[in-house]
Amino acid sequence: MRHYGPCIAVLVAALLLSLPVAAHAQQSDRFGDYEIHYSAIPTGMLNDQVAGEYGIVRSRTRGMVMITILRDGKAVSGQVDILARDEDDKVTEVGAQRVREDGWVSYVGTFPIEAGDALIFEIEVNPHAGSETYPVAFRQTFYPGE
Repeated sequence: MRHYGPCIAVLVAALLLSLPVAAHAQQSDRFGDYEIHYSAIPTGMLNDQVAGEYGIVRSRTRGMVMITILRDGKAVSGQVDILARDEDDKVTEVGAQRVREDGWVSYVGTFPIEAGDALIFEIEVNPHAGSETYPVAFRQTFYPGE
């Protein structure tokens, strides 16, 4: 997987937080002390400069998923495994690249999409690569105008 650079976590987080809530609400699940935040968007929504600077293909046919693990409000590292399942039950393994910036850690992966794709993301999160693994799943539909 490509190296995205150290600043992408902050830039992508800012982008995701600025998106219209109805279209792309950032979601989260809580597991004890941990809060797992997750979101997926078409890479075409990224700013040209940000996408170019970090080697992300900006396109309507590429999607991006971002996972952040929080403990007591602070981002922590871990192991993140992501699968994307389409309506025909075809599974795509999405490689997650760890990105860091000023103590903030997130995991970003890209994958192919087509207009109208409804993907179910099945994510296994293991904070600090310890003994406990938490399952997260969410569905995202990608539209051509995004």
